Amino acid sequence: MQESTATIKLTKSEIEWTIIALVWMEKSSVEFRRPDDANMIKKIREDFVKIKNDIIEGEKQLEIKDKNKEKDRTSP
Repeated sequence: MQESTATIKLTKSEIEWTIIALVWMEKSSVEFRRPDDANMIKKIREDFVKIKNDIIEGEKQLEIKDKNKEKDRTSP
């Protein structure tokens, strides 16, 4: 049976707060000697970091695109 998935909408700041919470969970798992939990949480954290970086890169691309449109619009 195939595992189900879900789409969740989060703002960039919600993603950042989730990353912070995952870091704390990961550190706690290590401290309480739960390496399997720590590895699972690390993977999830890394996924969230990648998503955050993708969002930042997308925002930069939109900024560049907007600046180029404005430049083209105001050029003689």
